[in-house]
Amino acid sequence: MVRIVGVLALLVVVLAVSIIIVSRQFEKVKEGELPGGFAGRGPAMQFVQTTDDVKAVLGTDTSHNIEVMKRALNVDYFFIGCYALLYLSISRLLMKRNCPWARYLGIVALVAGLGAAVADVRENRAILQVLGETPDYLQTSVNMINDAALLKWTLTFVAIALLAVAFQDLESRLARWISISYIITAVVGFAGLWNHALFALAFIPLAIGNVLLAFTAFTRPRELIESRG
Repeated sequence: MVRIVGVLALLVVVLAVSIIIVSRQFEKVKEGELPGGFAGRGPAMQFVQTTDDVKAVLGTDTSHNIEVMKRALNVDYFFIGCYALLYLSISRLLMKRNCPWARYLGIVALVAGLGAAVADVRENRAILQVLGETPDYLQTSVNMINDAALLKWTLTFVAIALLAVAFQDLESRLARWISISYIITAVVGFAGLWNHALFALAFIPLAIGNVLLAFTAFTRPRELIESRG
């Protein structure tokens, strides 16, 4: 199970980087162009509130930006599958911890993680629907994106906060740093839902945590399992 967690954590990092690389093909963002204070068109699209927001995100070279966004969404579907399996695998590790509440916390984390993945798929489908409405966007379609994104990120940060417990109080120092990284991710992520300027910062500790998780799982797998002795 630990090896599987390591493979999935590595795949999540690789696919996240792939999405970033694809996103670099968007039309360059001018200062103050995007709604919500976002610096990237991809994240900004997830929090659009009006049809004018959609037009701002898609910029002046609309057709080009639509094609790039579709390519990013194609990669994102693989990303969703990998992080859903990662949540499932870490939840299993959490359930096996020697703690009275471990099983229940693991079940809640699993439900929240899989719920986030389902909401992510709904969000992607809503974005594709809006992209297909160019240039006459419907407000109802825009609302679907925003609602799905808010649910996705809320469940995501709940899951990550709970999964941090799986690595707490283990003998490994690396495990403790994984737990700390996940906790920081959840705290900054929740703050970012209200202050979008902080939103991107949540992915720094998350990336660090996943890299440490992959490294530890491959090189010191026993350190991620609670000693029964």
